[in-house]
Amino acid sequence: MRHRRQDRPGPDRPGRPLDRDAGPSSAELARLSSGDIDGVAHDLGVSQADLRDVLPRGTDNTKLMEAMLRAHGLDTDQVAHLSPTVVRDLELTCTRCGAAKRCGRELAAGTANDHCHEFCGNADTFDALLDHRREA
Repeated sequence: MRHRRQDRPGPDRPGRPLDRDAGPSSAELARLSSGDIDGVAHDLGVSQADLRDVLPRGTDNTKLMEAMLRAHGLDTDQVAHLSPTVVRDLELTCTRCGAAKRCGRELAAGTANDHCHEFCGNADTFDALLDHRREA
């Protein structure tokens, strides 16, 4: 199993809180004790349930999430600095998303910002981040 380095982002460090390279594969997860799984989940800044849910999916829609943030005029690094937890939640929502193909099409067409409320589970969070930026 790969172990997290101290300089990797985690629940208390800004950056990419949910990093697939920082944690075990689904097969490795199956061999871990409950205590070990708790430790890995904590290191990644997710719950055990989230860890067990996203690893078997084998999808990583992080690039779509980052592109959607850019489409809204937001920067992933700035959002991560503001709140690593928000980035982690955005990533979890994107990983579980069933509309990744539409997201990609809307991004490619330049219409994602206009139509995201029709399909994106993160649309309200993007709006809240924009509101926060306007108020700052």
